[in-house]
Amino acid sequence: MNHPTIQPQRGRAPAISPATVKKWLDQGHDDEGRPVVTLDTRNGFEVGHGKFKNAIDYNISKFSEFPSAVLEHMSELQNKTVISYCTGGIRSEKGAIFMREHGHQHVFQIDGGIFKYFEVVGGHHYEGTCFVFDEREALDSELKPMKA
Repeated sequence: MNHPTIQPQRGRAPAISPATVKKWLDQGHDDEGRPVVTLDTRNGFEVGHGKFKNAIDYNISKFSEFPSAVLEHMSELQNKTVISYCTGGIRSEKGAIFMREHGHQHVFQIDGGIFKYFEVVGGHHYEGTCFVFDEREALDSELKPMKA
């Protein structure tokens, strides 16, 4: 991310369970009534394999572009609950910490990322597959390999 103040070992970003993510997306709002949006922290290539329906995607080519992209659009996220996500949770963790450091207090990461979401609730609200960084290439919502 090229942002040295982001150090998850000093404290994690708040995480919500996949079941809570599904519930909030089903409702269209969080438990306090704020609209919920999903924010993809992955690069455009990964997003091209699949994403949450209506997810915000800044079409970044590498994660180091995320800070400037999200700062440019922070005002659009005000008064909303943001659920950041990525494949396994590393980038969404850093992204959520960065956003909280810049004043957005209603941002959470999916605990365990897309993989955990698939494992717990399946593909609800997700379109396509999830790119993986190995010979499998992509996994469907049942975590079965899919060649894109």
